[in-house]
Amino acid sequence: MDRIANNHHALPPPDGVSPAPQGLFKSLQGAYFLGYVPRAVALLCAGENPLTVAWHMPVNKKPFIYAVAIAKDNYSHKLIQEGSDFTLNFISVEYLEDMLIAGKHRGGEVNKWQLFKKLKPLKALTVEALMVEQAMLIYECKKERILDFPDHSLLIGRVELLHYRKGKLKVQKVRYPLHMGKRYFSENSRVYIYK
Repeated sequence: MDRIANNHHALPPPDGVSPAPQGLFKSLQGAYFLGYVPRAVALLCAGENPLTVAWHMPVNKKPFIYAVAIAKDNYSHKLIQEGSDFTLNFISVEYLEDMLIAGKHRGGEVNKWQLFKKLKPLKALTVEALMVEQAMLIYECKKERILDFPDHSLLIGRVELLHYRKGKLKVQKVRYPLHMGKRYFSENSRVYIYK
C-alpha cells in the first residue's frame, strides 16, 4: 500500500520546527472576511439574472467542471434551484462599477441590465442563459449538481462552451478586478514569469 496512505506525513517534518511564538499571529475563529485571499470577481448569469461572484474555481479538467459558491438568500440561488443554466463571465476591472451594481441589487426586484452603465447582454449559444458582451472570457455551463452548506450552496457546472476575446487574455495585459474582502477591491498590477 502507498506509504502516504499509511502515514499522516509523506516525509518527516523538518528538524527544529517549533510552535508559532505567542504574539506573532492574532487568531480568530470564523473570520472568513479577514486576511482574505484576493479572488477574481466575475459575473454569473443564472438564466437572465447577473450576480457578482468571487468564490469560484475549476474542479475538473476532462470534462471541464467549474464550481461557484452562491449565498442561499440570493435570487440567483433560487433560479439555479429551479433549473436555470448559467454563464460565468470574466470582465476587466474597467467594468467594476457595473459588477458592483449586480452585487448590490436583488434580481427579483429590479432588472440589473437596465441599471448597468456599460455592460450589455447576449444570448448564450449552448445554454439557456445570458452572457456579457464585454467579457474577456465566458464559460457556458450546465448545472451538474448543488452541494448545500449552512448559508451558501456550491453550484457545480459542466462547461459546455468557452468563449474568449483574442488579445484580451494576454498575461501582461489582462486586468482582473480582485475582491479583497468586504468592500475592498484591487487589480493585478504586475506579472511574474517563472523560468
